[in-house]
Amino acid sequence: MRLLKRMLIREYNGLILDLASKYEPSILLAFKGPYIEARTLHILRTRGIALYNYYPDRVVLAGGTMIEETLPEYDCLFDTKKFWDAGAQHFTKPRERVFVPHGYDPEVHQPLALSTKDISEYQCDVSCIATHSPRKEKILKELVISKPSLDLRIWGNQWVENCQSSELRKYINGSALVGNQYVKAIRSARINLAIMGILPTVKDETTTRTYEIPACAGFMLHERTEEVLDLYEEGKEIACFDSIQELGEKIDYYLAHAKERQEIALSGYTRCVPAYSYDNRMAEIIKWHQERHSIKPLSPAVRHLHMHSA
Repeated sequence: MRLLKRMLIREYNGLILDLASKYEPSILLAFKGPYIEARTLHILRTRGIALYNYYPDRVVLAGGTMIEETLPEYDCLFDTKKFWDAGAQHFTKPRERVFVPHGYDPEVHQPLALSTKDISEYQCDVSCIATHSPRKEKILKELVISKPSLDLRIWGNQWVENCQSSELRKYINGSALVGNQYVKAIRSARINLAIMGILPTVKDETTTRTYEIPACAGFMLHERTEEVLDLYEEGKEIACFDSIQELGEKIDYYLAHAKERQEIALSGYTRCVPAYSYDNRMAEIIKWHQERHSIKPLSPAVRHLHMHSA
């Protein structure tokens, strides 16, 4: 794959240009776009195509990748991070940057029914489904040291390779869960943790889990941030924690109060669905585009006619 990578990238970019010639779109919307070349964007711009990037990750982590070169080429960076970490503004200078939050995929993240096999495979008191990071490892290590009998299960990329804490290894269940597996694990866990951050100096306020857990009607215990408190009402739609001590106390409390836990999960689902769907996020981007280019939005009746004509 390393030998073929350059050829595959050229082929991929050629396909983008061929499709743009065939369909003559108004917009290219890249979801991160790690293999789109700057040359491709230059050509599309000469054809009058608006170039947008919906960026789901930390910009500062794109150093040394193709993304570092291409992000300044987009007309607008729709960034899922409300605040950039210190120094990130010197890393890349987008032409325009607009905050559009993460969301959930309504075709994937939904309250699936669980079979006996699903419950046997995924059920636990507390789950953490996330890619490994030193900060997550530190929090979970302190948690299991304070609660050695905790029924905790960890899934996610890089835990097996990078986890340095012997105390955590017995809780690691494997690599990332995707699709229905991910949904079933959320549904099976009594408490789903949403721990923020990659490094002490690179800390998110929300992640995809902030939206995906409630969309699956899972109970979410989220690290307390200003942004998450703008999205959900603490104690009614989600639970939150600040410290290891509070995390342990909240786990004990909600494990002992199943009815309250279920009510909060249902209220979180109601708040999230459908308001925080990717359908609505994309509608925000289309609305921004229409306003920026003085395009009159189609009426619902005309939109309906266009859809059925297509």
